[in-house]
Amino acid sequence: MRYYPVFLDLHGRPCVVVGGGEVAERKVRALLRAAARVRIVSPQLTARLARLAAQKKISVTRRRYREGDLKRAFVVFAATDDPATQRAVREHAQAAGALVNVADDREGSTFLVPASFARGDLQVAISTSGASPALARRLRQQLQASLGREYRAHVQLLREARKKVLKSVPDQKARARLFRKLAANLGESKRQRAKIKKQEQGVRSQEAEGRQGLRGESSWLLNPKSKI
Repeated sequence: MRYYPVFLDLHGRPCVVVGGGEVAERKVRALLRAAARVRIVSPQLTARLARLAAQKKISVTRRRYREGDLKRAFVVFAATDDPATQRAVREHAQAAGALVNVADDREGSTFLVPASFARGDLQVAISTSGASPALARRLRQQLQASLGREYRAHVQLLREARKKVLKSVPDQKARARLFRKLAANLGESKRQRAKIKKQEQGVRSQEAEGRQGLRGESSWLLNPKSKI
């Protein structure tokens, strides 16, 4: 693995997306969720990107890419279907010291975008280092199913508890033990709820089988000639 996993704080930072199609739209939506300042360079836009521009949630330069369009950009996405433009964006971004992701070009990118999802402040990101984005998406779906929406509240609770512990427990090792215990207790409570739910499902299943058996016995009693 040659990549360093990291979460970027893009709040208020200038980010440029070159391209106005569906790939660019996905990048823009993710950047807006991170509260980035987004500018698009493209002569054409999807309907959703056009609405975002009309709502002044993004700025748009409605023309083809030119050198100098990446000035002061912190993060750059090259999301066009033109190889020459993709190459130019990559070269100019790297020369300017900006982080750049080139669609469908792992070697030309200085970072990769993982398959990810969030439960409030809990963010989960998965990458195969570009080997199989399809596998990363599949793993994301599996984790989404196992990490329910209750984790939003769990993480918020742990955030508040952490603040109180940092103020009231001076010993670092004691704090670490307490943090681990708090996280474990939340996990245990979730497992306990899952166990209870499984037991309830088992009881309902047994009751259904019992009712089915009783119906069978009743049928035989009413029709003694039937075979059992």
